[in-house]
Amino acid sequence: MHKRMTIAVAVMLTVAACQQEPTSVAPNELLLAQEAQVIVADVAATRDGGTHYDGWLSRLFEALRNTDDPEARACLEEARTLRQQARAAFEAGDRELARQLLRESFLKVLCAVVEVFPNAAERTGLAVDQAIERIENFLGDREAPRIRAILAHVKELRVQAEAALSSGDKVTALALNLRGLQILHRLVEHVRDRHTNHDEVADSEMNSVGI
Repeated sequence: MHKRMTIAVAVMLTVAACQQEPTSVAPNELLLAQEAQVIVADVAATRDGGTHYDGWLSRLFEALRNTDDPEARACLEEARTLRQQARAAFEAGDRELARQLLRESFLKVLCAVVEVFPNAAERTGLAVDQAIERIENFLGDREAPRIRAILAHVKELRVQAEAALSSGDKVTALALNLRGLQILHRLVEHVRDRHTNHDEVADSEMNSVGI
């Protein structure tokens, strides 16, 4: 009888442990994420940090609206057409096609960015690298498993971006660097909300930016 009760108690304790959230975010890591996100904003707002603009992607797009570069303007026109098609697909209920068209539209905008700012991919890459370095220095040896996992993922994006750049694909390189920068820009939300697909969240936010 005593043995059966002991087993029952053990089972109850095991179930209770499993019901707890083992992946919950520790309050101190969320505070660290908030500080790290400030670091990212500071890097992105500084020209020497690797960006061509004082702020985020929307401000860069604002500069494109006034460009007289014919190739850039052609890319922007294609982007607008694709966005209109995406809107039509969404209204028709084809969300998957709409997402695909929005992605293509965003890449066309980046095509214009590269045309107007030829070193955009390199400079945004430097911004991401600097942000990562400063965040890692800030963390030191403190426990921050979620933040470190996100940083590791962004480092992987940087490797892919450098490979694309080496092959001459500046648009893809820029897209990957901006994805990494956007992930870091939303670091608190990624940590707090325990996002499992950081790329999808970042891409969705970037693709929604129109011009």
